[in-house]
Amino acid sequence: MARLVVIDCQVAGIAGDMLMSALVDAGASRKKVQDAIFACQGHLKGSKIASADFEKIVAHGFSATQLQIKCKDGVHERKGAEMVRALTGTCDSLGLDERAKAFALNTLNTIISAEAKIHGEDFDSVHLHEASSIDTLADIVGCATAISDLSLFDARIVSTQVAVGGGLLKFSHGTVPNPADAVLHIFKGRNFVLAGGQAREELTTPTGAALLANLAQGSTEHYPAITPEKIGYGAGHKKFAGFANVVRVLVGNSPIALEKDAVALIETNIDDATGEVMGHLIDRLTDAGAKDVTVIPGTTKKNRPAYLVRVVADSALTETMLGVLFGESGTLGARVQQVERYVLPRTMLSIPIKIGKSTFNVHVKVAKDAQGNTASAKPEFEDVKIIAARLGMPARRVLEIINAQVAQKA
Repeated sequence: MARLVVIDCQVAGIAGDMLMSALVDAGASRKKVQDAIFACQGHLKGSKIASADFEKIVAHGFSATQLQIKCKDGVHERKGAEMVRALTGTCDSLGLDERAKAFALNTLNTIISAEAKIHGEDFDSVHLHEASSIDTLADIVGCATAISDLSLFDARIVSTQVAVGGGLLKFSHGTVPNPADAVLHIFKGRNFVLAGGQAREELTTPTGAALLANLAQGSTEHYPAITPEKIGYGAGHKKFAGFANVVRVLVGNSPIALEKDAVALIETNIDDATGEVMGHLIDRLTDAGAKDVTVIPGTTKKNRPAYLVRVVADSALTETMLGVLFGESGTLGARVQQVERYVLPRTMLSIPIKIGKSTFNVHVKVAKDAQGNTASAKPEFEDVKIIAARLGMPARRVLEIINAQVAQKA
C-alpha cells in the first residue's frame, strides 16, 4: 500500500491558512504548528504575533478547524530577498528537516518568481506587497511543519481542480480581474486545471496556489483509488451563501499499481507549415497545458509531405487545445477521442543537491513500479538550466551530477 493524499479545493479554492487548518484537523500536532507560527516573528523585523490558535467552528453545516491569528506588521512592503532570509532563519531555528525546509523555500520562491514576472523585475530586487506580511511566512512554515509531522512528504499528493472564483480584485496596484495574475503565473505550465467556482470573489490566494503547486503533482478529474484514513477540514474566514468556505484534505492508502485516468487524444494533419511554425505550435500547446505533444512526419494524399500532430491533454482542456491548433497551424479540422491512460504512480520530490560549495533544491519526478521500487527519477530540466546558468557550467554536466545524487536519494 502507498500513502496517498487528496487536497480537495474544487468548491472553495485554497488559501494558506485553510490548508494549514485542514492539516491540523487531520491530525498534525497543534502545538508544533503554533510554535512554528510564533517563530516567524523573530526573523521578520517590525512584526509581532499576539496570538495564534486553531478553533473548531461550523461552516455552512460542516465541522472544521479554523486558524485564529492576531498579528501586527509595521511594514507594508518588503523585498523578496528579505522574505527569503526571514523564512530561512525561521526554518533553521525550528530545526525543520531538509524536505520541509526545501518545500517552504520553494513555495516562497514560487511566489517571488511570479511577482517578478508580472512586474518585469529581477528575483532579488522585486518588492512584495500582499505577500510581504508575517501571515505569509506563518502560512508557509505552518504548512511545512504540519506536513512533516504527518509524514506526508513521501506520499503521493494530488488535488482536485482548483476553484479560483471570479469578479474583480482590489489590491496594492489597483483593480484587476480575478484570479490574480500571481495565481495564474504560479500555475502556468503546471498540471493543474482552474475553474471559476461559485463565487465572484477570490477563492484561491497566491500563497495557497504556491503551496499547492509545490506540494501536489497536479489536479485529477476523478478521485484516485484510496482507502481513507484521515480527513481534515480547514475553514477560511470568508462566508458564502451557497457553500462552505472549506478545503478538505483526505489522507489514506492506495494499492501500488498502475493508475488509470481518462484523457483527450487530439490529432490533425498539417501539410503546409514550416519547421519554425511547428516548433512554435509545440510550445503553445505545452504552455496551454498539454500532457504530451508528438509530431510525426509523413505523406498524405497527392504525395504531399505532412506532419501528424498528436496531442494528449485533460478532457477539460480539449477546446483550449483545439483553439491553439486551429489558430497556430491553420488546420481546418481535428480528430478527438476520449481514451484511457495507464501510468505508474508519480511523485514530485524536492531533493537537495550539492554541487561544489552550493546546495540547490531540485524538483525530481519519481515513478514507482508495482512493487514500490523506483522505476525512474527524472530531474526537472528547468531546474537544471537555472543551476547551470548560476554556476556557469554546461547543463549536460550539471544533469550528470544531479542524476548521480538522485540515484542515491530517490
